[in-house]
Amino acid sequence: MALAMISGLLNQKYNPALIRVIEFDSKKRLSLENNFKILTQAEFKQKDEDEIIVLAVKPQQAESLLKSISSEISKQLILSIAAGIQIESISKWTGGHKNIVRSMPNMCSQIQLGVTALFTQEILNPKNKGAVEAIASAIGEFIWLDNESKMDAVTAISGSGPAYIFYFLNAFIESAIELGLSRNEAEKLCGKTILGASHLAKDQLSNLQNLIASVTSKGGTTEEGLKHLESNKLNEILLKATRAAYEKSKKLGSEFN
Repeated sequence: MALAMISGLLNQKYNPALIRVIEFDSKKRLSLENNFKILTQAEFKQKDEDEIIVLAVKPQQAESLLKSISSEISKQLILSIAAGIQIESISKWTGGHKNIVRSMPNMCSQIQLGVTALFTQEILNPKNKGAVEAIASAIGEFIWLDNESKMDAVTAISGSGPAYIFYFLNAFIESAIELGLSRNEAEKLCGKTILGASHLAKDQLSNLQNLIASVTSKGGTTEEGLKHLESNKLNEILLKATRAAYEKSKKLGSEFN
């Protein structure tokens, strides 16, 4: 995810000289320097009180890392993308630091089509808020949440969501092959159908039933297919899947915090 953010910022003509990455692995540091022409260091030292610290680590690494650099943190803004780690924990592990924004980007950020949920307990000054939104905008779109507890739902929906779409697309392709199409034909037809339908839907998300009706003729093939999806309770299956992901996110969060 850190790579996606770096790529997005550079694509938005952000100055690479203003980006530095703290990475223990020397091979990864060299790769980052060669690919992005940015500064890398093996350990964190405060450079500027106005800088933004992006916490892009696995959740189980967050506590030890933040405690190890807490003496170098003063007025900087911390932007966390560590899944499940609550603001209260980040504050505790940094000696009571308050200038923190928690975020949840998703995999589509790799191609600057992600969506990022943001939350803060503090009132950010305009400069910091603008900087956070610029970072989020560089990898897609963003929303501000009014309650941190909603992050578990965000994790289950937009965080895990791409995998659900990939799963559906894979099943769609296998169904097409079962009907007699070659894999190449199935992949082309199913992939372009999903892509085209997504573009049609993006500006009509409040009118999806109208879109469904526009494809469905009375007594036709689409109606017959939809009957089977409804009779097999696809809505309930999806609700159970997202609920399971949501509960898992809450459980992991309680363990990490």
